Amino acid sequence: MTEDLRSFLDFLRAEHPEEILEIKNQVSLEYDMTTFVMELAKRGKYPLLFFRDVKGYPYPVVVNTFASRRRIGYGIGLEERELISGWKTRSADRIPPRPVEDAPVKEVIHLGEEVDLNDYPIPVHFEIDGGRYITGGVVIARDPDTGVGNLNFTRMQLHDQRTLGASLHSRGDLWDFQRRQSERGQPLEVAIAIGVHPAISVAGATNLPITEDEMALAGALLGESVPVVQAETVDLLVPAQAEMIIEGQILPDTFEDEGPLGEYTGYASSRSTRNVIRVSAITHRKDMIYQDIVPGASAEHLNLSKVSRVPRTFDAVKAAFPNVVDMNYPMSGTHYHCYVSLKQTIEGQARQIMMLIFGLDPYIKHIIAVDSDVDVYDEKQVLWALATRFQADRDLFVVPGLPANLLDPSMEGKVGAKMGMDATMSPDSPAVPIQISQESLQKIRKQLKDLGLG
Repeated sequence: MTEDLRSFLDFLRAEHPEEILEIKNQVSLEYDMTTFVMELAKRGKYPLLFFRDVKGYPYPVVVNTFASRRRIGYGIGLEERELISGWKTRSADRIPPRPVEDAPVKEVIHLGEEVDLNDYPIPVHFEIDGGRYITGGVVIARDPDTGVGNLNFTRMQLHDQRTLGASLHSRGDLWDFQRRQSERGQPLEVAIAIGVHPAISVAGATNLPITEDEMALAGALLGESVPVVQAETVDLLVPAQAEMIIEGQILPDTFEDEGPLGEYTGYASSRSTRNVIRVSAITHRKDMIYQDIVPGASAEHLNLSKVSRVPRTFDAVKAAFPNVVDMNYPMSGTHYHCYVSLKQTIEGQARQIMMLIFGLDPYIKHIIAVDSDVDVYDEKQVLWALATRFQADRDLFVVPGLPANLLDPSMEGKVGAKMGMDATMSPDSPAVPIQISQESLQKIRKQLKDLGLG
């Protein structure tokens, strides 16, 4: 496995050059990098983008790291098709972080009044956004009562040279830590790691129980302990090989407006807890690479937030129904759609499975269940099954009044309706799907490859 972000980039350049696109033309801090990502996505292309020349800044910017499931696999030691089935085994053997003395992230140190966040290429992503946002930073904190560490992604808006606005509206562990500290009238110490190995980012996007440290999960995904070093002004251990660390405190009883920001739904959201982070130090490498994640409904944003969530749901469903074959949360449905395939053994089983998924994952509002001959990663196949194996009066059901995601712009109140669509074929159906000859398929695939069309 690679060691840090830059060695991962070197690995892609050497072994998978098609996965990385270097942009040498100058780009603006405002909108240009987001536009590159979105325009390429319209063309069905999702390369990691390395911007060498960002106007007004000496630091390059990398974005779209997680837009490809294949690249996520490269980062955590799994094949693309193993990201769901292999997650449980890959993440099982936790490896705690390892304190070290040598820390490239300490090559440059700015403390107190020396700190100026404006010196770094923190972008504006969309015209509607409230300002410049840190979106690719992994927030590091500790439970104030137990001392257990935590990794988290939080949107953070640049307010001034030493102040960030933050929204903890996901109500996760970081929100709970801050709530308890605020009740005591005390700040919560945090560090923001920017430009880390993909395994650390994936761990940061994983919601583990509050008693477990995601840094140990990062070690499991990396295959070795994450080297960490003591921060300069807060009592936290931070990744020694990060590109940049921002240290500070989330202040108690201090609130400032933050937002709006383009969210994964494809709509801007002003929903915010309006927290404030006062920055006390910045450390970074001399030749720092700034890492960004395009927010909104970008492939990167959606993939990273689902990479551990889908396997956990799949494993729970598979434990109850071993005949479940595969599961996909397609990008077209943001976080709200699920395609699940199964080998149905009794009538009504697809509906049972869909009800279980609704209970396990409150984000999901629409599910299509299909037979095992349908590839859940091929949306054309799923919609073909829906067109030819589904009758609305017989195969559709709606469950109202269930917990739902509050960022859904169609929501009214805090509960929503869930819809299941059983697009599995009836056991007594006379319809027989046509198939291509496997012998012919292998022969023609070879000929296409010889023609440069493989």
